[in-house]
Amino acid sequence: MVSLNPNPERKILGDDIYLYERREKADAGPPGDPSAPSLVILCTWVGGATPRRINKYVSQYQTLYPAASVLVLTSNVLNVAFRPLNMVRSRLQPACDAIRQILTEAAEGVSEPGILLHMFSHGGAVTGCQLALAMKESDDQGAPFLVGLRCVILDCCPGDNSLDKSYGAARVAVPNNPAAQLLGKALLYPAMSVVVGLQNAGFLRSVQELRDLLNDPNTFGSSPGRLYIYTKDDPVVGWTDVEEHIEEARILGHRVGQVAFEHGAHCGLIMENPARYWEAVRGFWSDEDIADLTVSGPDRSIVRSRL
Repeated sequence: MVSLNPNPERKILGDDIYLYERREKADAGPPGDPSAPSLVILCTWVGGATPRRINKYVSQYQTLYPAASVLVLTSNVLNVAFRPLNMVRSRLQPACDAIRQILTEAAEGVSEPGILLHMFSHGGAVTGCQLALAMKESDDQGAPFLVGLRCVILDCCPGDNSLDKSYGAARVAVPNNPAAQLLGKALLYPAMSVVVGLQNAGFLRSVQELRDLLNDPNTFGSSPGRLYIYTKDDPVVGWTDVEEHIEEARILGHRVGQVAFEHGAHCGLIMENPARYWEAVRGFWSDEDIADLTVSGPDRSIVRSRL
């Protein structure tokens, strides 16, 4: 479990659930951009999602959209792979309550409520899907949430069920010290062989199930646009697997944007070219054409991606 650093703006709503209230209050001056999101939801990744790294995204979203609240849902291995999904949804209820409250307050203001959902890697994608399904279990069947959901960002996901990629994902979570790395090399590969075997046999949740759920219209509905941000230099998620999912989404009629980086760490693309990254996010939310961003910008291979 990630415990974010103390912050006077942050409220702890439950296990792995944090709320940063909007910086720009309605009575603090002229109204902000009515087209900006009223809520940004960040579903973070497993392995390496330190408070410092997560806070970089929180801070930038607060700068882009000061009138938006930011809801952070951190991920852990139990929720992603082992905990029953009905229990995962139950643990997300404080987040669901906060979303309803924020949407109600936004509807009373000058702007139309809008939600931007940003999911990182498979951990964040599992959390984001289960959050949407948890919202639909309420009396209103999640209608305000689904109506407000305008943009879904899939950051470094989804990949596939291959052993090599699963091993790469597990390696990301190993602490970066010699003893842990040595032990990880000795134990991780056989352990992941067993896990992938159980997934393929249907005893554990698989990435293929997640891929299907992400494109199931019963999860997020058919109206929100999808922005895929990924890297061709990713040991965890293969770029060809992402692009296959992109084509499936297009066939289903989704508005799709894609931004491919040539270099960059898994869930660390803001260090590859931060201006390009955030311009893609801003532009896609604003319904601008970002087709020119599918071609990588200036080569930044000499920059190591360390958030």
